[in-house]
Amino acid sequence: MSASTRKILADMYRRKARTLLLISGILVGVFGLISITFTKDILFSAFAYTIESQATQPDITMVVDRLDAGLLPALKAVPNVKAVQFETRVSTLWSIHQAPGYTALKIISYPDLHTPALAPFELISGRYPQAGEIVLEYGDTALAPTAIGDMVRIDTTHGQVQLRVVGMARTAGVDPATSGKAQAYMSADGIRQLDVLTNSNQPNRPARQYMLHYKVEHISQVDMTARDLQTILHSQHISVLVTAFPGPAIVPLSQINGIFTLLIALVILAVLVSAILIFNTVTTLITEQTAIIATMKTLGGTQWQIMRSYLLFIIICSSLATIPGLILGITGGYALASILAPAIPLALGPFILPINLILLGLLVGFGVPILAAILPLWNGTRITIREALSTYGVSTERDNTLLTRFDWRLTWISQTVWMGLRSLFRKRWRAMLTIFMLSIAGTSFLMVQILTTSINYTVGSVFTNFHADIEVDLGPQMTFSSLKHDLARVQHIRVLERYGQGGVTTRWGHLALWGIEPQTRIYHYQLVSGRWLRPEDREVVLISRHFSALTGLAVGDNLSVTNPSNQAINWRIIGIINENVNGLGQMGAAVVPVNTLYQFQGAPAQSVNDAAFRVLLQATDHSATTIQALTQQLGNLAMDATTRGSVERGGGIVNVYLVQDEIMRHQRSWFISYILLYGVATIVGGAAMIGLANELTAAVLERRREIGMLRTLGASSWRVAQVFWVQGLSLGLIAWLPATLLGLPLAYAFLRLFSQFVMPVDFIVDPLAFLLLLLSLLTIATLASIIPLKNAARLHIAELLRYE
Repeated sequence: MSASTRKILADMYRRKARTLLLISGILVGVFGLISITFTKDILFSAFAYTIESQATQPDITMVVDRLDAGLLPALKAVPNVKAVQFETRVSTLWSIHQAPGYTALKIISYPDLHTPALAPFELISGRYPQAGEIVLEYGDTALAPTAIGDMVRIDTTHGQVQLRVVGMARTAGVDPATSGKAQAYMSADGIRQLDVLTNSNQPNRPARQYMLHYKVEHISQVDMTARDLQTILHSQHISVLVTAFPGPAIVPLSQINGIFTLLIALVILAVLVSAILIFNTVTTLITEQTAIIATMKTLGGTQWQIMRSYLLFIIICSSLATIPGLILGITGGYALASILAPAIPLALGPFILPINLILLGLLVGFGVPILAAILPLWNGTRITIREALSTYGVSTERDNTLLTRFDWRLTWISQTVWMGLRSLFRKRWRAMLTIFMLSIAGTSFLMVQILTTSINYTVGSVFTNFHADIEVDLGPQMTFSSLKHDLARVQHIRVLERYGQGGVTTRWGHLALWGIEPQTRIYHYQLVSGRWLRPEDREVVLISRHFSALTGLAVGDNLSVTNPSNQAINWRIIGIINENVNGLGQMGAAVVPVNTLYQFQGAPAQSVNDAAFRVLLQATDHSATTIQALTQQLGNLAMDATTRGSVERGGGIVNVYLVQDEIMRHQRSWFISYILLYGVATIVGGAAMIGLANELTAAVLERRREIGMLRTLGASSWRVAQVFWVQGLSLGLIAWLPATLLGLPLAYAFLRLFSQFVMPVDFIVDPLAFLLLLLSLLTIATLASIIPLKNAARLHIAELLRYE
């Protein structure tokens, strides 16, 4: 073993605490970056598969009265047709334990479940179904907890049948967890045995449909291709009942990517803190070993040779930190993704470790420490022999003269506290860098707190303009006049009003859509410019100020949208309103007349005035007792209507929600993002805590004689420890001011980026955040002081007074 290597190992062993802190600082940076990046890659891949895959999604869908396998070659031969897929579909109800006791279920079967040409699914667990068996979409478990081997009950024409769950699948373009629409797969024989009506026009009755899906080469020719296909089918006496043009699956992939990009930006702050820690550590090490550097130069060592020996020390520490950091980051990232996925829910698919992730970890684990160490090593090793020999050991700078001037006046403050305060800037540059590290941690915490507060406020404010207590979802057999008749005998209703929710895709992104009565009594709109709806308005819209700012659209402009039937519609903008959004991927909100929304969603024009998809109820008073009683009456009314047979199951009152519960449900949907944000802020705080612990450890080393004098004068271990605790708390307290001054503008910039790439939110600052910021910095300082305090308190007098 060479002398240089023995020296490096001796340095590592001689200052074990400092070495461990250095390794821990590098490890935290690598762990944070790798875990968040790997979590992003896993979830993004799952989202991309579940939602965005368009290569196998149909461009044309036709509902026909029968299927004829012999027509497949003729359909494939039509110009512009790329692929054809036959499908048998059963729409029914699945009995579940959650209220109202059932949910809509779409069961799909292909001639060959293993290799469908379009809309394939991936079997992620279990096996393919046989007759009497079913494979559920993974997201169905969010609607009703179900496992392989369970029995599910579905409606048929003459009662219910039980099917055994034999597998779980995931399908591109399908996510029942977010859509609320369950999907499953059965074999051709199994779906044929279900006793259901075929091509029935009776709503909410179990029905079978035969469908043809087509993928085209050129989407611009889709209308002409559809007409050619219809001609062939008609020539073979096959009736085309419906022709639809499915739009592209819309998933907020860019918004999800935006969230993780912001998270990675926060993790980079932890890497920056680690770099400052390395800079401080190397600076202290070089200062301690100035005489040793002089000795090596006296023996003929060059600056590069000396630098190389210290760089080897950094590389060894980086190796000891990077490998565990990679392992912990990959393990933690996959564990985090596995925890988050069921809550979304998503099927993660097989474990794949990307090589670029390992390369990123190695680059950060080795590159950042080496770059951070270069400057202090260069400055420290270029010292001449004469300059080096003029300094011996650890230099001490004079105490803070300003504090010294006041300590004799403030006699009520103990000398122990004064000693801690006077030592703050003994090493000015090192103290400033430590304060900078703590400020970074505080800034990240303040940014996260303001962002989460703003999101929570924005999401909760969506229903603020709705002065309603209960929302009721209605089935296709219910009209508004019949609902008013049924509710005439229900007590505690002050206002009953139609409304609707939906969404529409624009060239700027997804737009949340609200249908409101022009003469509403429940929705209290807030106009920014323009005017409100009038009873005679039809193709008009009011857009939110966020969407107006994003798009540049103003009053008098036209908003172009496409309805579910692939028809282009132009709505004239008549006003700008204050209206927030509460869902990921929504880039703004819009309000249209409720009849306009119902027609957009498929209601016939001749019956739209009496249509009712959803209604809002305002109670006579807003007490919990009254609202609960009203909810119970509505539930009983729905059950009585089904029991009497006046409406089919799911045809009348389908769901009853408390508006307050809806607000809380949307707010809870963001809790995963909050956990991630605070988790990353904790990583940054952990890196800063290690940096402060390193500074206090160095302070204990430099003040050994002062500690010895204190112990000689009878100071207890607690008194000695208090000196360095005060120093740590003081650094945390000083860092609070720059963290506040930097945190506010950076939080605003962070929020603007979030609004641009994820979801528009309002900038909300809770004054309590500044107090919590201070408490968090003091907590970091206290935790960072524990090990240095113990080291200082257990030193013996003889050891402390020994000359170094």
